Amino acid sequence: MATAPQGLSTPPKRVRHRRLVLTLIGLVAGGVAIVVIAELAGGVSDAVEALRDVDPRWVAAGLGCEAVSYLFIAGHLRRLTGSTPRFGFGAAYQLALVVYGLGIITPASPAEGLALGAAELRRRGMPRRRVYLALGLSEWFSTGTLYAIAAVDLLIAGALADLHRDERLPAIIGAAGVLVVLVLLTVVASRRTTVEIATRLWHRVMFWRVAPPAYVQMQQAAELYDEGRNVLGSRWNRAVLVVLVAGAWLADGLCLQCALVAAGVHVSFDVLFLAYSVGIIAAEIPLVPGGFGITEIAMPAVLHHYGVPFAPALAGALVYRALGTLAPAGIGALAALSLRSVRHPSEILDPPEAGDPWARDDRADRTDRAQSAEPDETVDPEDAAGPDSPLPRAAPPPLACP
Repeated sequence: MATAPQGLSTPPKRVRHRRLVLTLIGLVAGGVAIVVIAELAGGVSDAVEALRDVDPRWVAAGLGCEAVSYLFIAGHLRRLTGSTPRFGFGAAYQLALVVYGLGIITPASPAEGLALGAAELRRRGMPRRRVYLALGLSEWFSTGTLYAIAAVDLLIAGALADLHRDERLPAIIGAAGVLVVLVLLTVVASRRTTVEIATRLWHRVMFWRVAPPAYVQMQQAAELYDEGRNVLGSRWNRAVLVVLVAGAWLADGLCLQCALVAAGVHVSFDVLFLAYSVGIIAAEIPLVPGGFGITEIAMPAVLHHYGVPFAPALAGALVYRALGTLAPAGIGALAALSLRSVRHPSEILDPPEAGDPWARDDRADRTDRAQSAEPDETVDPEDAAGPDSPLPRAAPPPLACP
């Protein structure tokens, strides 16, 4: 029996209340933390005074950098999901704002943002496995590239002697270790054996479901591995994916640079991205929406450690949060409403097969194949309709009488 996917639908009332309570608790805790740290560092009045002197021209430049950052993210998502007429660049840009703008301020970020993106892509008829792989690989590229940028920045800062003398050697060793671990993880994750082990572990973790036989699990792992290679594409495409996500991080870091300059703070780029990396990584703490209160403490603390007065550093961090977090979240909410208002031919899809977490949505595949067929291309009506379709199936030919 077919069911209608919710897309960017409204969650149940109890879930909405719980999310609202968690969000409010996180915001209050973050606000209290900012006030306490500001008082300990010299007073809130100094930070407020620094905010009054912010240069609006640099604020506008920072907003432009943030818009460019989401352009890179949209290109990254579109390459992973595939270029289809129903998912153009405009829709990809809106989806990027929903996943990484609106989704980042949710208590369970980035999981809730990814869930919103997956629901919208499924509503557009994209196969279930392709959606999960595309968004999962997007998060993998994003996290790995962020740590790589932070490690390279530490190496540059150590080489330029911008770090304190007693910090250089540990920083260089730690950065080199992070790069080695990232390379090893990439090599291990790209092997078929790793996918097979992960599939078996998945079925063991899902102990309340009836696990399929071993040969079925191996078949699922092989299909998943092949689909993952199909999503990633050639080596050139993988390099482009890394460049796009790196461009998104660097543009976001330039947004912080504009915010700091607007507040009267001037630092070298290696110290800037050191503070930026620490603030973004610290924001990954769960149950704190968008890392509010944590990023605003971490970034000024790193800048103050390298000689920047705390009050203007805090003012610059607050401006950056307004440009890089609050503005994309607000625009992402509007983008979610815009995406939800558009209906697509694949609004009704088959449910996934019971007990199979990697079940492919065959109805979506058949619908896409039927709609994308050329005028002179013949599509089997039975294949396009499927076993549960209301369309009539062709009657079998009559038996010849002897």
